[in-house]
Amino acid sequence: MTKKHEQALELFKESEGSISNAEIATAVGAAESTVRKWKSRYNWLEQLGLVQNVTVEENRSVTKKKTTNRELQHKRIIESLVEAGTYSPALDLLIEVYLDCFEEYEQAKDIGENTEKLRKELARLLGQLGLDGKNKDLIKKSGTLLAKGDEVKKQDPEPDANESSKLVQFRQRKMRP
Repeated sequence: MTKKHEQALELFKESEGSISNAEIATAVGAAESTVRKWKSRYNWLEQLGLVQNVTVEENRSVTKKKTTNRELQHKRIIESLVEAGTYSPALDLLIEVYLDCFEEYEQAKDIGENTEKLRKELARLLGQLGLDGKNKDLIKKSGTLLAKGDEVKKQDPEPDANESSKLVQFRQRKMRP
């Protein structure tokens, strides 16, 4: 008694390779996917001389793709957020908005345009991500004990000229007895 794959091969040879896998599968009582596997495993096409036995040599050399500034910036932001323990996939959209703005900033800087507006937008977006230097938890976790501004405040508790905003004045009035 011949095996099914041998019967299938005989049908394939008789048709000179023109019979479909589905027709062979029906004739021998096997699944079409099984016939396809037999065809590959037992090299039916090569046995009929339809395909030469060719060894394909793989190209082992790989050209490294240069990392873009956007990719580097994305990596830095994700690492910072993970380190701070504040990363969430919900921030991905905000990160993408920041990266779009970053690319615009880089392009404007390259052609010599005024970048002040874009720089402020970048700072605002970093603030929304919690990466603006005001996040005390991030500063502590990153190993920097004090932000530069905190050192000045500890030495000089007097409010400086920048603290004359309406919000600061309001807080000062509320704190008075």
